[in-house]
Formats: sequence, C-alpha cells, structure tokens
Amino acid sequence: MPVRWAIIGCGDIANKAVAPAINGQPDSELVAFFSNTPQRAEQMRDEHGAERALSDLDELLAADDIDAVYVASPVNRHAPETIAALQAGKHVLCEKPMALSVADAERMIAMAEEAGLRLGVAYYRRFFPVSRKIRELLDAQAIGKPIVCEISICSRPMITADNPKYWRLFPEQAGGGALMDVGSHRLDLACYFLGEPATVTGLTDRLDRDDMAVPDIESLLCRMQCGTHLHCTASWAISARADELMIRGTEGAIEARNYDRGPLVLRRGESVESFDLPPGENWHAPLIDDFARALVEGREPQITGRDGILATRIIEGCYRSSETGKTMEV
Repeated sequence: MPVRWAIIGCGDIANKAVAPAINGQPDSELVAFFSNTPQRAEQMRDEHGAERALSDLDELLAADDIDAVYVASPVNRHAPETIAALQAGKHVLCEKPMALSVADAERMIAMAEEAGLRLGVAYYRRFFPVSRKIRELLDAQAIGKPIVCEISICSRPMITADNPKYWRLFPEQAGGGALMDVGSHRLDLACYFLGEPATVTGLTDRLDRDDMAVPDIESLLCRMQCGTHLHCTASWAISARADELMIRGTEGAIEARNYDRGPLVLRRGESVESFDLPPGENWHAPLIDDFARALVEGREPQITGRDGILATRIIEGCYRSSETGKTMEV
C-alpha cells in the first residue's frame, strides 16, 4: 500500500518541489491539499492530480486515507499544525526551520514520540552530494581536526506586498530574518558536519532595510560541543550575494564558495582537489524518498525532529544573546 500524502500550505515550495517529489516517489500517492484560500488548494489539486482540495484543517486530519502530512506553511504555523497532525495519527514532514522556538520544537518531538509516529524536518541539503562528500572528508580526517567553520549567506531580496513570500518580513510569522530563513539550512549543515552546539553569542540589527520588520543582518559565534568555532553571517541587506561554507582544520581546508551550485575544494598544503557534485533537479526529491521509504520500512527518517531542532537552538541562542548581551548555553 502506498504512503498517502496531504500537503498543508500551497506556496511555491509545495507547488514547485514537494508535490512533484511526492508524485515522482514510487511508494507515494498525493491525496489532498490544504490552504486557507480554497481557490489555491483547488488550483494545486488540479495541477498535481490530487483527489481533494480542502480549507478545513480538521476535515483534512480526520481523513482515514491520509498517512503522512507535509507541513509547508509559514513558520508560525509549523508547531500547531504538526502537533495537530500527530494527534490525528499522521506522520509529519515539516518545512524548515522547525519552529519559532526551541520550546515549540520540543513539543513537536514529544508529541511524535508519545504517538509513536515519524517526524522529519525538511533540511534537504543534507542529501546533497556535496554535503555527503564533506562528511566523508571529515570522517576521514582529510583536514585534520576542524578548528573553525565559516558561513556567509547574504543577498538583498525585494519582497513586495503582492509577493506570496511577504510573510517572511514579519517576525510574528517568520520568527527572524535571513538567519531563520535561508540561514537555518546552513546552520543545520554545520550540525550535520560537526555535531551539537554548546554556546552562542549573537548580534541582530536592521541597518538599512526599512521595508522589513525582521533584522537585515544577523551574526553569531557558536562553540560546538566538539570545540570547533562556528561563525555565521546572514543578511538581507547586502547586494553582493554570498553562499559560502568553509571548514578550516589543522591540516587543510574544505571550501564551498557557492554551496548550491559550485565545486567543492579540498586544500591540503600545496595540494588542491576540486569536486563537481551538483544536486539533482528537484532538491526535495531525496528528502521525500527517504521519508516515504522510512514509513514503508518502519524506520526513522534520516533527518528527524531531534536533528531539526539543532539549528533552532543556535538561532534562538543568537536572538537571546543579542537581546541580553550575554553568551547563551544552547
């Protein structure tokens, strides 16, 4: 029997990535869409060949022919919708970042464990070939002991009121700026490579973007439990785009200066190796495939709620540090 899916939230991610990935996964069937805007759910149903379009969440979650739910709504809805789905007996794969707060994320994890259901978080970059290669190099101690990880994720998006992503500019819905949004992916990668965070010192400001209510620059220094220092800068005020992740160790360095598209470079002394490892066309496809197979095989997905909460711990630590001027244990 296939894994029967519903998608909550009908934005760009659901339309361009999640629904096609479910339809392309051999163990999956796309049953329903939910949106607070009925016309949008109907449009998605027709475009992707689902059976139903619903604007009543209780009706969706009460359906016996739905096994798993993909929560693709704004961040402030992740926790309540995930918990409601778990209470209704549905497995959940939730968009990133996991929740607005660590407390919300912990409630999501506790509910899944209490119900004996699977909870995954959509940090799909862990499945990128470049990410797997970096883990392989670190496990092989190719750069010796990792000393510092440096992340920069910067751009200057112009999101107007008629843009479906407009909610990202408001803290009550998005929780923060670029750090919470695109930066959460990179912080998750740092945890994938280096393990859990220990302490965080952070700064958040809005230096230029009066058109947004969230910070336009967020910077942090995190000591990982392994001892490695993590530096991260995330900004929506810088016109020169950056998407860089570098890990420097006692015997070399790993450099990904355009993480999503560019080559991976390994430097050891005078030796330089380059690896061209582009991701697939649909970045969500490996994520959906793993989660569906986890349900079929009766195992945990590769990215669980306990993995997903790590980036949220760092982000919350950054914001609390910025407010208090203190280093935060996370």
